[in-house]
Amino acid sequence: MNFGSAMSLKEIVFAVLISYILTLMLIYWIRPYAAALYLQDIPSGRKQHKAPTPVIGGIGVVISFSTVVLIFGYGAFAHPAFWVAALFLFIVGLLDDMREFGSKIKFLAQAIAAILMMFWGHVRLIDLGSLFGGGDVVLGAWGIPLTIIGVMGVVNAFNMIDGIDGLCGTQSIIPIASFAGICMFGGQMLSAVVLIILASAIVGFLTLNIRLPKRSSALVFLGDAGTLFLGFVIAWFSIQTSGNSERIINPAAVLWLLALPLFDTVAVMLRRFLRKSSPFKADRTHIHHVLLDIGLDDSFIVKILFVVSAAFAVFGLAGVFVLHIPDSMLFYLFLLFFALYYFAKHRLFVSMHK
Repeated sequence: MNFGSAMSLKEIVFAVLISYILTLMLIYWIRPYAAALYLQDIPSGRKQHKAPTPVIGGIGVVISFSTVVLIFGYGAFAHPAFWVAALFLFIVGLLDDMREFGSKIKFLAQAIAAILMMFWGHVRLIDLGSLFGGGDVVLGAWGIPLTIIGVMGVVNAFNMIDGIDGLCGTQSIIPIASFAGICMFGGQMLSAVVLIILASAIVGFLTLNIRLPKRSSALVFLGDAGTLFLGFVIAWFSIQTSGNSERIINPAAVLWLLALPLFDTVAVMLRRFLRKSSPFKADRTHIHHVLLDIGLDDSFIVKILFVVSAAFAVFGLAGVFVLHIPDSMLFYLFLLFFALYYFAKHRLFVSMHK
């Protein structure tokens, strides 16, 4: 495979390894200072951990990823707006990890990041493809609010699914790896390499976050700094690869790459709305909470949800590139699976709380 004169396969492999190792080193270096920096998650009502745990995983991932990409000269893979908006959300998340701001400030920050992405980075939703059949759904001026809503939806989906050890990390790797493959297919090799470097950094974090046979709890958490950054990266590539004029994949297929986090976030907020509660009020109705309440082990939940998400992503990619399923059919199937997910989860929740 030709990676271009500026990149050799050996160089790329080296960058990926450095990303993994540097993430581990940074987390180990920062970990002793987490308490002094107010970067610890203290156990409370809904939380699973029993001891204060450093929320520095995001710092390790973001600094490692950014450093490797810039040192190796890959920073031009995206418009400067990407770096400004993503690092802005990282800083907001870091400050929130130190001292909780509440949802309003984080929503405002996400909206600002989306505006930077649209008006500076020129990445926005132009149309939704042939979502309902009969031609592309051109958005016109509606592209602006829908891009903001889309970015906020994706960012919050990955922020809200960060509920048990290893879950957000494993769920984020699926779309990141998928977009790496999509970019490679579309000839955007630099973007593909950068996404692989990011995935390697996430694996470095997961090495210290996921539960192992001889380790019953995570050594570090990702924190809002990590979830907001990763959510924005996923949102950026979701729109860049599908919503712009240089489309590589259909918008309906992208939904399948993010299916489980989107399903769960929408289902949770819909349930809260129907119960006349605030959609943003924390509770124990996420899928990982429900599965924990029926007695499943954390590690098993992470594995089974990873398999489910991977299956959704494979179906979405195969639907476009192999089976050539029309956009409208992919979209209607997505809605059908969401309905099945919502009612199955609702029945399970009700049966556990009789």
